[in-house]
Amino acid sequence: MTLATLPAERVVDSLPERQEYAKALSVSNLLPKQYQGQPGNVLYAVEFGQSLGISTMAAILGVHIIEGRASASSGLISALVRRAGHRLRVWVERDSAGSLVAAVATIVRKDDPDFEFRATWTMGRAQAAGLAGKQVWKNYPEAMLKARAISEVAREACEEELSGVGYTPEELGAEVNGDGSIVVTTARPNTPGRSIREAVAPQQQQPEAPVEPVTGHVAERMISDAQLKKMGTALREAGLTDRDSALAFVNAVLERDTDNPVTSRNELTLDEASRVIDALDQEAAAKVNQPADGDTGEQGEAA
Repeated sequence: MTLATLPAERVVDSLPERQEYAKALSVSNLLPKQYQGQPGNVLYAVEFGQSLGISTMAAILGVHIIEGRASASSGLISALVRRAGHRLRVWVERDSAGSLVAAVATIVRKDDPDFEFRATWTMGRAQAAGLAGKQVWKNYPEAMLKARAISEVAREACEEELSGVGYTPEELGAEVNGDGSIVVTTARPNTPGRSIREAVAPQQQQPEAPVEPVTGHVAERMISDAQLKKMGTALREAGLTDRDSALAFVNAVLERDTDNPVTSRNELTLDEASRVIDALDQEAAAKVNQPADGDTGEQGEAA
């Protein structure tokens, strides 16, 4: 098999066939640098694409391996969400002068149309996370904010559709362009033995001066994906099916005042999330133990 004889539609059943296909495809100089001359990397994309139900080329262009962890472009994440039938909407908000204020992404699941998942990313959040100083954030703030909002809301709303690619390369520390594609600075075409991890590894540079956290304290561990799922389920079971009532309950549990409210569950720390989940569990237990209408719970009491 050669590149010229590759079929337009390919059905590959055996590992030797997949290996031969990857070897033939890897000679193309139109592939991203980390795949040129790297049939092993192409084979990885073939396998990963099959697990996601997407074509090999979609996997090559949209899936990136950062330090051994799979990531995806925000475009691929959006496609996976919409392919599953969920409604994803993304927009930016601007002030009266036309300056960028925030990027907002919402998802309404097809199996839960009455609840809206929402993620909002502002330059304030980016600054607090130490992102605003990156060159790509300075050059393409709107694209970066939208990508962060998309991946965040997708992880919260429908992580099961992402098959392990819920983070973008930029979120995992890769240097990217404005469209989210990786900037490969150390890859050399047709150099045998290079892995995807080596291809996207940053060049050796003098370490930058550490950026002090905004609060001056060591960053706390943030809410886990498992906690997000459990909290979302518990909120719906408690009848808190709209975003405002859910956030009102969270703020009440955490005793947040109006000057420092929680605006998204993704902002919670691990400890704060545990407190909210515990409160929801207590609410559920109280409902179970609540006497039925007309039952005072005591015998012989006069009406």
